[in-house]
Formats: sequence, C-alpha cells, structure tokens
Amino acid sequence: MHKHIFSILLAGLLFSAPVFTQTTPARPKLIVGIVVDQMRYDYLYRYQSKYSEGGFKRLLREGFSCENTHYNYAPTYTGPGHAAIYTGATPAVNGIIANEWYDRAWGRHRYVTTDTTVQAVGTESARSGRHSPRVLLSTTITDELRLFSNFRSKVVGVCLKDRGGILPAGHIPNACYWYDDKGGNWITSSYYTDSLPRWVQDFNARRLPDIYLSQPWKKALDTPYEESFAGWDHYDDGRYLEFPGKMPHDIPALKQKFGYTVLRFVPAGNTYTLDFALEAIDKMELGQDADPDMLCLSFSSPDYIGHQFGIHAEETEDMYLRLDGQVARLLRALDEKFGKNNVLVFLTADHGAAETPPHLVDLQIPAGVFPESKLKTQLNKSLADAFGKNGDFIHEINNQQIWLNYRALAVAGIDRAAAGNTIIAYLRKQPGVYDAFTMPELMALPDDYPFIAELRRGLHPRRSGDLYYLLDPAWHADDLSYSEGGTTHGSMYAYDTHVPLIWYGWRVPAGASFAPVSITDIAPTLAAMLRIMEPNGNTGKVIEAVVR
Repeated sequence: MHKHIFSILLAGLLFSAPVFTQTTPARPKLIVGIVVDQMRYDYLYRYQSKYSEGGFKRLLREGFSCENTHYNYAPTYTGPGHAAIYTGATPAVNGIIANEWYDRAWGRHRYVTTDTTVQAVGTESARSGRHSPRVLLSTTITDELRLFSNFRSKVVGVCLKDRGGILPAGHIPNACYWYDDKGGNWITSSYYTDSLPRWVQDFNARRLPDIYLSQPWKKALDTPYEESFAGWDHYDDGRYLEFPGKMPHDIPALKQKFGYTVLRFVPAGNTYTLDFALEAIDKMELGQDADPDMLCLSFSSPDYIGHQFGIHAEETEDMYLRLDGQVARLLRALDEKFGKNNVLVFLTADHGAAETPPHLVDLQIPAGVFPESKLKTQLNKSLADAFGKNGDFIHEINNQQIWLNYRALAVAGIDRAAAGNTIIAYLRKQPGVYDAFTMPELMALPDDYPFIAELRRGLHPRRSGDLYYLLDPAWHADDLSYSEGGTTHGSMYAYDTHVPLIWYGWRVPAGASFAPVSITDIAPTLAAMLRIMEPNGNTGKVIEAVVR
C-alpha cells in the first residue's frame, strides 16, 4: 500500500515539475543586451528584403518579437532610453531626465554622466573620461544580477557613447568602456579602475580606427537602394561633418579634417564596437562559470548617421545593411562559443526618429523646426518688455523645458509666477507650439489630456525645469542634435517611441505579439527569467509571452 502511494506521488512530481534537458540549462551563461541607438521599429522591415538570413531575420525567425513596444515617457533621448531599459523605471524615478540639463545643485549646466570627482583613464582628455553612473538614482538589472550572485556574475558595458555604456552597466559593474575622439581609443574612468587592463591596452594598440578610416564609404550592395526616396540629398544643409555629395564618401579626407570623431558617423563605428565587445567576452572570460554574466552592448553610429543624413538617406540604409551583418557576426560568435541555448539576447533601441521637416513640407504635410536656440534671447526680451527690467532671467532652455534664474528675477523684483505666465503667453502664440505650462499646471492637468501620463513620467521633481512646452507632431527643436538634412528625436509621438524589441536564445519561444509593451518592461522580464529581484525603482511589468 505504502509503495503504491509513493509511486503515485513520485509520478505526480515527475509530471508536474518542469523537465530541463542538457540543451536547456537552468540559467544562461551569458546575457547580451543590444541597444541600437535611434533604431525605429520599421527599420526591421523597411530594408528586410536586403537583410541577410543570419542577422535581423534570424532574430525575428528564431526569437520572440514584441512588435508593439513603445517608450512610455518623454523626452525620448539616449541617456533616458538606456536608463529606462535597464532600470525598468522612467525618468520620474531613475532621475535621468535628458542627456543634459541645468543642475540647480551644481548651479550650472550638466551633462548626464559627468563626474568631476573621478579621473579619466586611458586618455588625457578630462572631458572624455570623467564620467560615472552616480547621477542614476535607482539600481539596474545589471546591479541586481551582481547583488544576487554575491558579485560572482560579471557585468561589462561597451558603447562608443559614454552614457550608452555607463547607464546600462549600472553602479557596480566589473568594467565599462567608451570611445575617446582624441585618440581613437577605448577608455574608462577611475570610478571603475585606476588603469586600463593590459588586454584593453593591447586592443587599442592595434589601431583599428586608422584602418577603418583609411577606406572610402562605399555602398554595401551594387543594387539600387530603392527604399531611399528620390531626391533625399536635396535636404543637405547644416550637416555635422560636411559630407560632400553622395556616396561613396572620402572618409580619409574627413578624418584629416575632423580626426577620430569621424568613426562615429560611419558604419565602421558599429564594427569597431563589436570588435571590442567580442574581445571583452574573450579576455574577461564572460560566460565561463556557473553564474550568468552580462554584456551591455550599444551601437551608437546609427544615431550619428541618422542625425547627419535623415531616415531615408542611402547612408542610413547602407548602415543598417552593414549593421545586419554585424548582428549576424555576433550571433555566429555566440553560437561557436556558447551555443544558442546558453545565451539570452535582447535587442531594442533607446528611441526612434522623425521624418525630416523640409521633406514633409515639400509633400504638403504639416511640419516645421522650432527655433529653440534663439528662444532664451526672445524670452528675456519678452520679460523685459512686460516688467520694464532687463536681466538674464533664464538659466537654460533644453528638452523643451525652461529653468528660471530665481536670483535674477528677485533682483529685478519680478514674481516667478508672473514671469512664468508671461513666458507661457508668449510661447502659446508661436508656430509649432501645441501648448505650454508651468510644472504645477502640468501635474494638475486632467488624465485625458493628450500624452499627460508620458509627460509626467519624464519629469523629476528635483531636476526638471520650471516651465514645459510641447510641439506639434513633426515639429523639431533646432537643438544641437538637429541638422537640416537629418533627423532628431525626443518627443512623445509614435515615430520617437515605437522601437523594436526582440528576445532570442535561452528559453525564448519563437513567435511574435502585438500586445502593448512598455520599454520599462524589459528589466522586470529579465528579472523574472533569471529569478532575481527587479531593480529597486522598477515600474515595469513582466512580458508573460516571453517568460514561459
């Protein structure tokens, strides 16, 4: 009788418990988070006919695609995007409200990851090297992985942009590296280490940027790039690096003029990033023990090229065809070193990108460029006209936010609220401005006000400005990231918020879903898959279709 009961219980356990085979380990050996800077969702399909079978197509074919993934806040920029992906939180919680803003605690403008308490490592350029994640107010999924494993899991961030590597890698990574325009090297800061490891020094000594920048930028394919609209090069004024004419481009000549910065603006920037990432996997022995490691890999060149040329340019298409090859190269390397079922990969983007306003105007679609770069002068004049006092009443205008100079207003005897009302009245009369309000007014708007939830999630009470203005769809601010022939981003509109999200590898079912997903859902989904704690500021939800 007892034997019979025991047999029944044993059978029940066998049939109810999950069965893991040798090809499905309990945890992946390596997690690779891929962020493609400025990759719109439709890039997965716009160039699909020319993609190889081993890159984006393989991810879509063998992985799980969340086709309706959006950013659930604004502004949609690189710093906030990378932070949201890895913290599971919006700027309202993690504090990364933009790439740069006016810091009232500092009393001056700040760049997101600037840290004057650390020293540059691997470069003489303090501006390039003095960075850390201290500005980030919440933990990342990478932090939680390190804490869960008692620091046995290794974490490394790799990105040409400092912020694109630093924010994902979190507060306690093993290493983080970014690109130095001055020397064309991978560098870091004393926040992470006092000196570059020998393997990084040896990699830099190979001088790959010199090799990559010694060649012209030719088309990857001889066939016409039909997806690029005819006459795209008509909108070619005001570009960053003054690329002359159409492809091929004389990259050696540009390097002579602009130095190693040019690597950011060519597809070889992606190649160089992956070169270093694969070297990091090897030399740091990632994925070689029982505790899963994580590589935070971000490709920045798509953003530079998009800003330079726009979303329809031959250069943009060519770059994505070449990036597809780099994705295929990465997947092959992971196959060879670990096997597909031993790695967990996700690919997404930190924001999308908008159509070029002059192009839309030519098509008789409403669009425009708002002169934010001249707004400070205009607003100071407006205040002077209204109150009869001259002064520098505004510290900074950035990200469609305005930071008032409280001291200058007090000296002039101007009430802050009165100054704010004057500015709002001026802004509401300007072409392209949808609305303007003070931060308290924004917080008091009804819940059915367009995009109000997204706007509130992008604001932090200690860091955001005093006033906020919104632009109409397809309107850009003429900030430093915008060029006449290129694109920019930052809004709460779909072209900036809709991004790819594909999961691949360890325990990931093949398939796709159009169920709504927020970018903040990535971190808690990773936490659920790994059975670890989500980041401490997490507001996202688990994507159950992926966690099976």
